[in-house]
Amino acid sequence: MYRYEKGRFHPERFPSPREVELTLVVNGRPTLRLAHSPGEEVELGLGFLWLGGVFDTLDQVRWFRRAEGVLEFEVAGRAGPGVPLRTSSCGMGLVYGARAAQELPFVALDPELPVRIHAALREQAVEYRRTRGIHGAALFTPEGRLLHLSEDIGRHNAVDKIAGRILLEGWSPPFALAVSGRVSGEMAQKAAAMGAVLLTSRTGATQSGLETAERRNLTVCTYVRPLGYRLNTSPGRLLVGAADEVLEPVRVEEEPRSEPGG
Repeated sequence: MYRYEKGRFHPERFPSPREVELTLVVNGRPTLRLAHSPGEEVELGLGFLWLGGVFDTLDQVRWFRRAEGVLEFEVAGRAGPGVPLRTSSCGMGLVYGARAAQELPFVALDPELPVRIHAALREQAVEYRRTRGIHGAALFTPEGRLLHLSEDIGRHNAVDKIAGRILLEGWSPPFALAVSGRVSGEMAQKAAAMGAVLLTSRTGATQSGLETAERRNLTVCTYVRPLGYRLNTSPGRLLVGAADEVLEPVRVEEEPRSEPGG
């Protein structure tokens, strides 16, 4: 590998993220094939099926079995006919009927919380620092205590792994969720379904993502940086803890143009 800088090529060693395939089999039927980063395959499968509305509680998963590149589930839920095999690692999120988002409570949050949890995400994202080519998602308590962090080449995969960990650990909401990728409608839906009252991203949000968040009463912050962020939806949870009053937008008025010859 070479790095081009200041008009010259420099030899460089830089690792690339690993990518493998996993096929989910639900009640005997191949349902999903996706590219993902190795590790947390059980969490990935459980989280994907739970957020997709295939089952409501872990008790409905009668058994699962893992083999090379395959994860099989026997589910006593709403698992219907198989869906088209998914091969994209980032593009598609929810399938089936999508898990219904729970009613999100009002929780007063520290206005510095988005900054703090993204600092933790940056510090703990080992694979991102190593490869610079992977997404991260981190789950926190509303006070900012890190519960779990997952990394994957797919931004949806990273969040699905978090959801699977919630099931396996039996954690109860509310949560705060920090992600590296954009906030789409599916991402906002997943965060609300997991019980997150706050979803933050180091990048932006789509119109669908913000509309979904508004409907779910989900607080969304985007472009989170060490010095601040954009507060997009359901601001009350953060504004209630702000020490300073909210300033009115500054309006810049043009000076009147002078008439020619005036």
